[in-house]
Amino acid sequence: MSKKTKSQKKNKKPQKPELNEVAGLAADPALSKLLDEIVQPDNTVLRSLGWKHDEYRSLMRDDQVKAAFSQRLDALTSKETIILPGGDSAADKAAAEFMEQQLASIDWDAKCRKMAHAQMFGYSVAEILWSYDGSHIIIDDIKVRKFTRFRYDGSGRLRLLKQGAPKGEIMPERKFWVSTVEADNDDDPYGLGLAYYLYWPVYLKRNGWRFWAVALEKFGSPTVLGKYAPGTSEKDIASLLSVLAALHSQSAVTIPEGQSVQLLEAVRASGGDHEKFVAYLDAMIAKIILGQTSTTDSGSWRGTANVHKEVRDEIIKADCDLLCGGFNRGPALWLTEWNFSGANPPKVWRVLEDGEDLTARAKRDKIIYDMGFKPTTDYIKNTYGGDWSEVTSTTTNGSTANFAEDDPDAIDDAVEDALNEWEPMATKALDPVLKLVENAKSLEDIRNGLEELYPGMDIDELAENLHRLGTMTEIAARAGAELS
Repeated sequence: MSKKTKSQKKNKKPQKPELNEVAGLAADPALSKLLDEIVQPDNTVLRSLGWKHDEYRSLMRDDQVKAAFSQRLDALTSKETIILPGGDSAADKAAAEFMEQQLASIDWDAKCRKMAHAQMFGYSVAEILWSYDGSHIIIDDIKVRKFTRFRYDGSGRLRLLKQGAPKGEIMPERKFWVSTVEADNDDDPYGLGLAYYLYWPVYLKRNGWRFWAVALEKFGSPTVLGKYAPGTSEKDIASLLSVLAALHSQSAVTIPEGQSVQLLEAVRASGGDHEKFVAYLDAMIAKIILGQTSTTDSGSWRGTANVHKEVRDEIIKADCDLLCGGFNRGPALWLTEWNFSGANPPKVWRVLEDGEDLTARAKRDKIIYDMGFKPTTDYIKNTYGGDWSEVTSTTTNGSTANFAEDDPDAIDDAVEDALNEWEPMATKALDPVLKLVENAKSLEDIRNGLEELYPGMDIDELAENLHRLGTMTEIAARAGAELS
């Protein structure tokens, strides 16, 4: 066998891909007959129950299932819904505004809460009631139907089971919003909901309660043992048995002489701990629904509880993405194509991030400020909201005094400025007095001269500045400033 040359390998054309589906039901003659037949869910639990979906629905009566699954529903519907335009064009924005009006006209959160039960049962089906307002096709209402009324056929068409139609009636296109959880393959259109994994833990828990009740009755009321002597007549034995039965309802009884009564205490630990058994199953149920146990049971360490909450939040995010994704591929797309031809359909999502802790942000900003960086007014308004303006510095006689604790130099400068202003005023007022003292020949000449000078002296400005200087000095002393 000759080897191919490098040029032959290089010139070989790549094989074209197969464009047709080759593993579907239609490709298998033995299975093609199922294309028009109802396809049952690929669910071993339902099969063992004889396809009785009511057994699935009864799981919601369990207290732990109800509490844990309600957490998922509450968390999902508590997230704010936003509508994002599919593009930047005017038509894209108009389609988004129109979708926002449609969701505001119905109880959107209530519809989502019902549709989210797909997570429990595998799939949910809602009928869209369309209407026409004269210019647009609109959503008049959304009715979430019982999922048990609908099945799929081998062609993937949704069928409504009706009396007299064992194969069901094929439903029209663009009429139903269907939400289906993921399965392990694409051949099963129903998905595997939480009920598939919850059925046996709940079943064991219910039977555990039953045995627990029997154990409480047995251990709470000890067995009564009656003894009679050999040769006792059947009548006396029957009488003793009646006395033993009466001990359960009466506080005192009498027995014939020669007979005795004893109470047999059962060993409680011999039958296991039913409480631990039920608690273990409750924890298993919580893990199946929420991925953890801390948000349903108390007593967890704070750090562990925070990690468990993050796990739950990731599950809630997946719920939101699944529900909104199905709506975007269905009703949101249809409404846009009918009413805004050529526009990109808007995206309906839920905001999953929690609001920022502004207290932590303020502490961080204070640390950055202490490092020497000052935030802008726009940053303060955008971050904390409200109306803000910068604090102005205190001004006296044209000089600025900054009395911040962390800026003693500013205090020293303010005091120095006040001293510099005081000196010329003091010189102006005291110069005539100094000349009088220098030229006087006696104390009497000084006294008489002061009496003549005083009425003409202008000391108001000097007094005002001396008062201000005293105030500044006191502030500087309290702040620890050093005066030179």
